[in-house]
Amino acid sequence: MVTFYWILKYITFPGAMCKAFLEHLFCRIFKVPVEYNEYMQRNELCGHVEHLLADKKGSFGICFFPHILMLLMGIATILPASMGLFYLGIVRIDYIILFYIGLCFLMNCCPLYEDALNMWEHLYGYHNHSKKAAKIGLAIPAAVMRVGAWLEQYGLSLFTSVLFAYFLSFVVARILY
Repeated sequence: MVTFYWILKYITFPGAMCKAFLEHLFCRIFKVPVEYNEYMQRNELCGHVEHLLADKKGSFGICFFPHILMLLMGIATILPASMGLFYLGIVRIDYIILFYIGLCFLMNCCPLYEDALNMWEHLYGYHNHSKKAAKIGLAIPAAVMRVGAWLEQYGLSLFTSVLFAYFLSFVVARILY
């Protein structure tokens, strides 16, 4: 499975490189030491940086901020392409290129599974001191990142990203028209 994972990461290298850069940036912002910063490796860390497990705020920040930035960049690039390709049925080279770039961003938007588990443990673990408001307010983003990290670790984010792009075009078309 690791081979399939890093092959997908190499195919979607623009998104993997951007995700690793954002993860490295937020490790610096939250003062989490980075152990090994090679972005494209031939293992389960492909598209991520190897760092120490973060504390409470750092664990959520390292997972959430790169995730939301990659998700927004992915939606911004894949939406026009999916509207043209899926909703209007027009196949043009610029739509295909935008779809590929958006797919690269969406496939690589979730955190590393160990980071997602660390974040979950800091929010909902047995020995946590998180406030009730934080637990309630962060439940949905934390669950989405944990499930997304699990899907990404097995290479299933390719299918979920394509399905997301397909249905996003019809939802946006329904809202606009």
